[in-house]
Amino acid sequence: MKTLITGGRVYDRAGDVHRPPLRDVILEEDRILGVVEPGEQAASDIAQAASKGEPGARVIDATGKLVIPGLVNAHYHSYDVLSKGRFEDMPFDVWMLHSQPAYWGTRIKAELRARTLLGALEALRHGITTIQDMNSLVPQDEETLDTILSAYDEVGIRVVFSVAVRDLAALDIQPFLPAGIPADIASLINGKPGDAKADLAFIRAQIARRNPLPSRLHWAIGPSGPQRCSTELLEGLAAVSSDFDLPILTHTYETRAQLAKARTAYEKFGGSYVRYMREIGLLTHRTTLAHGVYLSRPEIEDLAKAGAGVVHNPLANLKLKNGTAPLIDFKRAGINLALGCDNCSCSDCQNLFQAMKMYALLAQGMDGEPSGVFACDAIDAATIGSARAVGLFGQVGALKPGMKADLALIDLSDLAYQPFNSAARQMVYSETGRGVDTVIVDGEVVLSGGKPTKVDWDSFRGELTEIMTKADADYAAIAKRNAAAVPYLIEAARNVNRAALGLNRYAGGGVSDPDRTVS
Repeated sequence: MKTLITGGRVYDRAGDVHRPPLRDVILEEDRILGVVEPGEQAASDIAQAASKGEPGARVIDATGKLVIPGLVNAHYHSYDVLSKGRFEDMPFDVWMLHSQPAYWGTRIKAELRARTLLGALEALRHGITTIQDMNSLVPQDEETLDTILSAYDEVGIRVVFSVAVRDLAALDIQPFLPAGIPADIASLINGKPGDAKADLAFIRAQIARRNPLPSRLHWAIGPSGPQRCSTELLEGLAAVSSDFDLPILTHTYETRAQLAKARTAYEKFGGSYVRYMREIGLLTHRTTLAHGVYLSRPEIEDLAKAGAGVVHNPLANLKLKNGTAPLIDFKRAGINLALGCDNCSCSDCQNLFQAMKMYALLAQGMDGEPSGVFACDAIDAATIGSARAVGLFGQVGALKPGMKADLALIDLSDLAYQPFNSAARQMVYSETGRGVDTVIVDGEVVLSGGKPTKVDWDSFRGELTEIMTKADADYAAIAKRNAAAVPYLIEAARNVNRAALGLNRYAGGGVSDPDRTVS
C-alpha cells in the first residue's frame, strides 16, 4: 500500500515553523517514503493509480490542513484513567493514597481493557500517536499484562510499555509524619515491601515471551524511583536496559519530600539521587527522569554529561502542589527535554497541547529576561525530545523518509488558526486538540474526522457506563477508609514545607503561612 497525503502544510523543525510550505507526504506501508513538492512524479503516480481504483494506492486530501509528526507522550500511567476528575486540592501523598493501584486491588479484565482503551482514545483524539505507559501491574501476572497490551493493539496506538516496580515500601514523606500515628493508619500508608528477584525475573520473562514484538509495541524499564528501589533491583534493571538496549524512565525529584530524603538517606552520595544512580550504573544515555522538579544545577550538569534527560510534566507538577521544574536550566545545560501528561487523575487529560502551552508559559514566568524558550521548543519536546526519551529517536517524532508513518492532520480552518500567522505559535498557544482531524499510526488511519476508526465509540461508552458503577462504589469505600489518614499526611506535607532544603520551586515564593488552617 502506498498512501499520498496531498495539499497540506507540512511542519518541519528545520524549515519555516511559522508558515510551513505545501508538501506531499508519501507513505509506503508503515514508513514515510518521502516528503516532496506538489506535482512531483512519485506523488502523481500514486494519485493516478488511486483515481483508477488500483489496489495498493490511496489518497488523503490534506488541503487546508497542517501535517505534523505524531506527538509522543513520554510519561503516562494508564491504571487510573477512570479517576479523571476525582481529585482536587490534594497534596501529593494524599493523592497517592487515593489513586495508586495497590490501594484499589485487583480489577476485572473488562475494566483493565476499558481504562486502557479510554486513555489511548483520548491520546489519539489529541494527536498523540505514541504513549509511554509506566504501569504498576496489580496483580503482576501475564494475564493482566496481556489484557492491557491487547487493548493497545485493539485501538491502534503505539505504546512503549514498562512494568513499574519497587521493592521498598517506605514512603518518601515518612520521616515527616507526625508522631503517634495509630498502627492501623501507619500500616495503610506504608504498604508492603516487594521482591527484587521476582520483579527482575518477571520483566525478563515477558521480554522473552513476547518476542518478536508487534510493530506498535516497545519495551522500556520503569523503576518507580531510585529511593523506592533497593540497590539490587536498580542494578538488575540497569542490566536489563543494557542487555536489550531499552530506555529507563523513573520518577526522580518529583516532590520536596523526595529532595529531603535524598539529603538524608543518600549522604554517602552527596545527598543526590543523580550521583547515586551514576555510581550504580543507572544513569546513562538511555535514562530519563520523570519530573525533575527539585534537581540542582550540579545534578543537571551531571545529567548533561551522561546524556540523560528529563520528562517535564507541568500539569501534574502544579496540580499535586509539587512546584515548577527549572526549565531554563535544563535548556541551558543542553539536556534532552521531553513532555508528558502523567496520570489522568492528576492532569485530568491526555493532551500534549495543554502541556506544550504550560511548558512555554512557565519558562516565560521564570525570569524577566528573554528565556530563549519558544513555541517550537515546546513542539520539539513533544516530538523529537519525547521520541528520544522513550527510545524511538529516528523512528518517530519527525516527518522524514524512512521513519515510521505516525502523523496527525490539524484543521487550519479552526478558530485557533484564524488568522493564520504562525503554525508553531498557534499550535502551542491556541490549539486545544479540537483541530485534530486525522491521525495515522504505523501507516494506518486510526482517527478520521475526529472519530476513532478501530473502536465503536458509542458501544464503548455503554461498556464504560457499566464498569463505572462498580468503580464509583469502590472509590467511595476507598475514600471512607482513607479519611482518618488524611490529616496525618497533610501535617507531614506541612512539615516538609517548613524544612530548609535550599531549593524553592513554588510560584510566588512558596507557602507564606505553613501554620494556616487547612480544612
